[in-house]
Amino acid sequence: MYMFFAIDKLKLGTKLPIFFDKNDLQKLPPLLTRQEADLIPFTNSKLDFLLDHFSISKDSPQGKAMKETLARCNYKPMEGQLKFCGTSLESMLDLVKETIGSNADLKVMTTKVMVPKQNKISYALHNYTFVEAPKELVGIKMLGCHRMPYPYAVYYCHGHSSGARVFEVNLVTDDGRQRVVGPAVCHMDTSMWNADHVAFKVLKVEPRSAPVCHFFPLDNIVWVTK
Repeated sequence: MYMFFAIDKLKLGTKLPIFFDKNDLQKLPPLLTRQEADLIPFTNSKLDFLLDHFSISKDSPQGKAMKETLARCNYKPMEGQLKFCGTSLESMLDLVKETIGSNADLKVMTTKVMVPKQNKISYALHNYTFVEAPKELVGIKMLGCHRMPYPYAVYYCHGHSSGARVFEVNLVTDDGRQRVVGPAVCHMDTSMWNADHVAFKVLKVEPRSAPVCHFFPLDNIVWVTK
């Protein structure tokens, strides 16, 4: 909820309430090797087999999340949409290269939270201020990869042929003790989005009528290339 913002907020001095979810990376499901992942089917039609394989009940929260992840990864993309799911680091990297340029010079961007050594990171809701003017990465292609709920690491990666604007941002809490650096993305064309998308409600705008910008959780990855 606190990750979305309007594009006119993207400037030096703007203050926004933001919640960067902890998602302890050490407790997340592991990344499989390509060899391991390729041995496990990854399709809706094999859901019952997969639930049995991982000893997960169909009606449990984990079982329902698996079903939703498989559905999202296997549906056909919208017109102009670029999408795939990576089930291993190797497959994700290959698919990124196939999607935004095999010979491209790829750059990985993630959200990083930093505090002085004597302090602990606070994952509560904070007011953050843009302490530098956001730096736009011009003339690039990008894919955002979001970690999905599944027994092992699965990343849902997507972008759009019409592009999005990508920025590097530098944010600091009111007390100055916590700094966040990382990517922010503005989707300029939301005309094909679901009219019930939560971003429209958060920003209080007419569905599909305005750009939507957002930050990224700590376990997400943004790939960019020229």
